[in-house]
Amino acid sequence: MLQGGDRLKGRRTAEDSPRMQQQSHKCWGDCSDSVQDSAAMTGDPDTAAILTGLFGLGRAVDMQQVARGAMGAVWKLSVEGASYALKEPYWQEPCEQDVLREVGFRASCARRGVPSPEPIASTTGKYLVSDGTRSWRVYDWIDGLVPDRKDVAVTTWLAAQMGAIHSLGWAPGDGNSGSSGPEAFYHRVDVDWVELAATAEKAGVDWAPALGALVPRLEELSELVNGALVGAMVWCHRDLKNTNVLVGLESNWLVDWDNAGPMTPWRELGHLLMHHLNSETNLRQITSAYRGAGGTASIEGSEGFATGLAVWLNFLHGQATSVLDSELEDEHRAYALEKVVPLLRSMPDLRTLERASLLCR
Repeated sequence: MLQGGDRLKGRRTAEDSPRMQQQSHKCWGDCSDSVQDSAAMTGDPDTAAILTGLFGLGRAVDMQQVARGAMGAVWKLSVEGASYALKEPYWQEPCEQDVLREVGFRASCARRGVPSPEPIASTTGKYLVSDGTRSWRVYDWIDGLVPDRKDVAVTTWLAAQMGAIHSLGWAPGDGNSGSSGPEAFYHRVDVDWVELAATAEKAGVDWAPALGALVPRLEELSELVNGALVGAMVWCHRDLKNTNVLVGLESNWLVDWDNAGPMTPWRELGHLLMHHLNSETNLRQITSAYRGAGGTASIEGSEGFATGLAVWLNFLHGQATSVLDSELEDEHRAYALEKVVPLLRSMPDLRTLERASLLCR
């Protein structure tokens, strides 16, 4: 049965932290990376009752947090005879117009053959609701496993979905998009890496030496990102990665459409390839699946990975500054700490990027 569960109190939350808010485009981070101990993450029965009433779902039986990411949490809401997925953003509530646009885009992709959980509207037709203190969205529950981020079979499947999505050609300015301009998170890195390294060293964190040693490479990669042309954009998922896939018994499912919006196709393709830069076989397999499904983008030089680098670099900056923010809630700092060292270890150099671009052509 449902039990009460208070959120952490007496500490600064993600909503209060400008350092966390600068990651707002990375809406669920690796949402399925951190599966929580459900015994410690039992939902408030009042919240469950409010949400089932707002969405007309019946009587709530159980509500458990099953995962969290940098930007929010996922809960499983069980009612009599069914289950649903709840998404709770930690901050930056989207507007209903943006949500409706995303819902429409996802539906078009589903008709094109891209499988994904169905978003559920409230009894008043809204997809985003508030329980009085927090915002929520509801989806069909999908039973499935989250694959390893380097599982090439899953990445190949994602590439095929990407090709199908790109072939739709949803273009900015055709009534399907809000702002037609490029979103900075995917196109720019404005970070003073020297200052960040000095702050980390002063704080005495154990990853400070690794960050300091990597500063020249981080500056070089940031310069590459900022110098890359934007290109002609169409609507994209913008968060295609293995951890946004659920592997079911009969099919895979693509989740986390919250970031959908305009992007240049080659930028999204380059982002998808980031975990396979050192494998010729994987690079060729993934790009072949993309083109076989109707994708036409290609990677031309190291700049082809500009958006992948922008996401990694901006995410590194956000997570590192979160760890160093002593006023941020402990749960958010702990999550960020888990991300910093793997990001530092994974950051490629220009030579690797150039070689990988040749293998993708």
